[in-house]
Amino acid sequence: MDYQVGGSLAPDAPSYVERHADRQLYRSLLDGQFCYVLTSRQMGKSSLLVRTRARLQREGCRCATLDLGAVGCEGISPEQWYKGVLTELWRGFELFGDGNFKTWWQQVSELGTIQKLRGFLDELLRHRFSGERLFIFIDEVDSILNLEFAVDDFFALIRFCHEYRAIDPNYNRLTFAIFGVATPSDLIRDKSRTPFNIGTAISLDGFALEEAEALVAGLAFGWGNERAVLREILAQTNGQPFLTQKLCQLARERLEFQTVDGKISPAEWIAEIVRDRLVRHWESQDEPEHLRTIRDRLLHNEDRSSRLLGLYQQILQAEIADNSPEALELILSGLLVKKNGILQVKNRIYRQIFTREWVETQLQNLRPYWQTLTAWVASRERDESRLLRGQALAEARSWSQGKRLSDLDRRFLAASQEFDRREWQKILEADRAAEMALRLDLERKVARLQRLLLGVVSLAFAIATALGLVASQQYHQATLSQIEAIATSSDALFANDRRLDALVAAIKAQKSLQKLNSVPPDLRDYADKVLRQAVYDALEFNRLSGQDSRVWGVAFSPQGDRIATANGDNTVKLWQSDGKLLATLSNHLGPVWGVAFSPDGKIVASASWDKTVKLWDLDGKLRSTLTGHRGAVWDVAFSPDGQMIASASEDKTVKLWSADGTLLRTLAGHGATVWDVAFSPDGKILATASDDRTVKLRSRDGTLLQTLEGHGAAVWKVAFSPDGKTIASASWDGTVRLWKPDGRAIAILEGHGDRVRDVAFSPDGRVLASASEDRTVKLWNWDGAFLHVLNGHQAGVIAVSFSRDDRTVAFGTDFKCRSPDLCLRLGAGLPADECRFGRGRSGIVQVLNLEIARVSIVNCDTTLTF
Repeated sequence: MDYQVGGSLAPDAPSYVERHADRQLYRSLLDGQFCYVLTSRQMGKSSLLVRTRARLQREGCRCATLDLGAVGCEGISPEQWYKGVLTELWRGFELFGDGNFKTWWQQVSELGTIQKLRGFLDELLRHRFSGERLFIFIDEVDSILNLEFAVDDFFALIRFCHEYRAIDPNYNRLTFAIFGVATPSDLIRDKSRTPFNIGTAISLDGFALEEAEALVAGLAFGWGNERAVLREILAQTNGQPFLTQKLCQLARERLEFQTVDGKISPAEWIAEIVRDRLVRHWESQDEPEHLRTIRDRLLHNEDRSSRLLGLYQQILQAEIADNSPEALELILSGLLVKKNGILQVKNRIYRQIFTREWVETQLQNLRPYWQTLTAWVASRERDESRLLRGQALAEARSWSQGKRLSDLDRRFLAASQEFDRREWQKILEADRAAEMALRLDLERKVARLQRLLLGVVSLAFAIATALGLVASQQYHQATLSQIEAIATSSDALFANDRRLDALVAAIKAQKSLQKLNSVPPDLRDYADKVLRQAVYDALEFNRLSGQDSRVWGVAFSPQGDRIATANGDNTVKLWQSDGKLLATLSNHLGPVWGVAFSPDGKIVASASWDKTVKLWDLDGKLRSTLTGHRGAVWDVAFSPDGQMIASASEDKTVKLWSADGTLLRTLAGHGATVWDVAFSPDGKILATASDDRTVKLRSRDGTLLQTLEGHGAAVWKVAFSPDGKTIASASWDGTVRLWKPDGRAIAILEGHGDRVRDVAFSPDGRVLASASEDRTVKLWNWDGAFLHVLNGHQAGVIAVSFSRDDRTVAFGTDFKCRSPDLCLRLGAGLPADECRFGRGRSGIVQVLNLEIARVSIVNCDTTLTF
């Protein structure tokens, strides 16, 4: 007996193994059930089709086979495809002798393609084969996955034929059987249509020992252990039909030309054949092709390959339960099988070929960082010089988005991120140390000057005492000199960026002048000048300090009494405006990038690196988690009516959700990460800012209205003016651009020395604030005219926000505070606003009182109205 390796076996082939699936399919079709056999390649689907069709024909049934692979899938139109389907059916039912297909096609030319197909089936049942049972076998159904158009209507028609039986009994005589490497959900891919949920699934399992008795005959060459040999073959292949037939053939060939050593067991003998003829140099020995088919299915799509290999790597370490699309793809590849809900490698041969080492090699070919990863692993994960930093880390993180990474990849990227964070911290601390050294040197010089001045004053006072009236005059002069020294000290402290200390000294000088009757005009002017100078920059009203992490986002509640901060330690913090910490919201699995209050102030939404958006109550209770993004979520925004939530993600999309967390729609179109999203005040327009250097404007239903182009680098933030007539965009090219909603550019705001990270309008729309990595916040008039710069930050400013009362602007920095907190009251006619500081180590959010800024600016003769 010969074994057939590959291809379809003839119905009477002696090596055909009849399985449970043969009997189930035959009985189900005779009972009129629609059936589908959807499994991996080379499992005997085509042979099952041929044999079942032959049995039905012997029963007097009419059968036709529709091979969708033969119809074609490349370079054809939908009409050509359906015409090919009808041609195959016409040929399958042997109708060419009964009529001309071209003539029939022309007669129904006014009908749509699916109407033509339905009409053809109806004609078969009512006229050509009236009273006869018809069976249509559809093979290679997976070829539809390569079509450039959808054929959902084709399978919807098959479902119609099944459901129409209840109306027209003629359709009880028409039965379909579908074969291929696919899933029922692949047949109708439009999720808005009724799925393909009819028919009986036929499970095509491997050969069982009791079923494969027909294969024993080919192994009978005088050894006497042929059944034991077959048992060991099945133990190696787990009954996989292609491998079983091939291994039987290899065993037969060896028995024909080689005498078997009687001392070797069947298990050892078969294992030796597997090792020599299948596993060793398997890629060159794989004829007919089988193992390479599995390999190519795993690796043909690089973006998906990393997820498939990552899951397979986990299964090699420990068998797991998984119902993901990747798990289904691995099953369809033939590599895995699911038993009792657990994924397992299908057989020993696959496990010997597709090993952990093979997976690692393939992942190395995919990973952009495999060389550094290999070196890091070789150091037992201790050599930090092998970790990624800067641009290399950013590229690795971008590559990893949406991929199912192995534990090793996750550890490596996490270690790289932590190392990169520490290195940046060292740079900031070095800058801080250099700044403190410079400040200390200046303070020493000022102290020497003060001692000199005090010595002169003391000498003058002693001479004045001795000289009587002259002494009184000298005392007055000494007081003036002392005041001048204090004013000079204030000036020096201001120059050294010790703004609050400068303010204290300036106020002290002013109070001392008020006690004197006669003061030289130049000294009074100088004292006024240093006071204005100190007040002008002493804008800090409140500082909220929390955990040891960066602050990535800040938002005011609509009532202005609460502030929410998005933090790098995976939390959201809620504060009172006086600096008191109210609650810490902890449930995210990664840094929180964005935060927003609902219009009624009752809900806080947070966007995180863990690919989710979470909705919270003000008491910190988690309401719901919005999932669906395939990359980090950078920002979140509520519509003005509070009925819609928009989220911007690293997966290049924006998702719109209802207030209860239901996904409404996904907006695609950007060519890179979407950093920010904002609603217009009337809620009719949605603006999105992207790494592709554009801002897109969409209607609420997702229709694209405008694409705003002009920035020379990524657009990080976008904001609407309160009247909705102006749009501001902040870019990493160092500029802010103003636009009209119709796409017209209004102005380019230049002046920042580094990337602009955030932009916000004041509630009255007359002031625009921009935050930059150049350590400043700049204030601009609504038409783009520059107004004022807020200095004094120790690191880049990454977020800015106005309170609803127009008086306060908050912004977040990325600086670690180590000096003691300071608190004082402003006097000398300034508003009695207390500077309160919450204690902490980092993640500082500063809140500035614009009322103080107004007084300061007016005192400096600058015309500015907030």
